[in-house]
Amino acid sequence: MTVKRKSFAPLRLLRPAQHPDADDYADHYQLIVPLVGSAQLISADNRAIPRVGDVLLHNMARVVAACFHPPEGSDVVDTVMVAFPRPLISLPVEHLDSVLGTTIPADQGIAALLSKFVLDLASGHDSYHPSDGPRLGMVLTDLIAATLLHTAETDPVIVPSNRDALVLRIKAFIQEHLRDPHLSPRMLAIEHHISTSYLHRIFQEQNATVSSYIRSLRLERARRDLADPALRAVPIHSIAAKWCFSASSAFSHAFRRAYGLSPKDFRQEAAHHAPR
Repeated sequence: MTVKRKSFAPLRLLRPAQHPDADDYADHYQLIVPLVGSAQLISADNRAIPRVGDVLLHNMARVVAACFHPPEGSDVVDTVMVAFPRPLISLPVEHLDSVLGTTIPADQGIAALLSKFVLDLASGHDSYHPSDGPRLGMVLTDLIAATLLHTAETDPVIVPSNRDALVLRIKAFIQEHLRDPHLSPRMLAIEHHISTSYLHRIFQEQNATVSSYIRSLRLERARRDLADPALRAVPIHSIAAKWCFSASSAFSHAFRRAYGLSPKDFRQEAAHHAPR
């Protein structure tokens, strides 16, 4: 994830709907917050014109035209841009897609928190230590997810079914109780007053299992901890135990399968690429 404040001259970009580099950007998203001037982004299926301070999420592969105009009497456009790979946001694809290319007003609520946080990050980067990066990244990731989820739930055009709403509640509960070693399908079923078989069925409809979903979130939290410079002295087995992996060998196997590296190798890579 990168956060940058950019000032530039008036800009107009055009490219064909089926441009050759589309596949390279299919899983890359960008959050734009205009600060000075106006922006207009056109994708294959809609058009968005965010106001100053508003938030716009778009998929970099879908944009076919972008125009940035300075305000009257100026020749500079000022924006904050956040770029990140889609898998970094632990929300279902359908929730991300439902808000793609739409302007999220940031005059109040969670979107206002996100807009201000992004601006503060981009404007005060000189005051942060390199070790602050991973922690601030975690906060930003969670704030983006919360804003997008809130927008998807409150969009009058998108009326979630009772089952969709139930899934969202269950996933929110899982997020809040990831460090609870008793978190299990049975616990979730009891807490949400449904049968265990029904719980498994609604997750299967999303091409997942309850256990694999919980494990993937725990692995992601462990991955964040392993990349955090402030936790470099914490043994890997302690981080694994923190996220309810009782056996180090099982954690190592699951981590390698998910990320292609052992926890030890990943931590060394993260340390090597950390800002000095």
